[in-house]
Amino acid sequence: LGKAGSIAYIDAIEQITARTKIEALDRSIETLKQGLKDLVEETSKYNKE
Repeated sequence: LGKAGSIAYIDAIEQITARTKIEALDRSIETLKQGLKDLVEETSKYNKE
């Protein structure tokens, strides 16, 4: 990571933070997609009746 406080260190920390945020957003999007899929499946059951 480089020496604490150096530009290289700060850049590395920013990259790690950005990657963590991106991964969290990816997980959230996948959860929402699965929820939508489940909702559509449940709704289609009631529309058939």
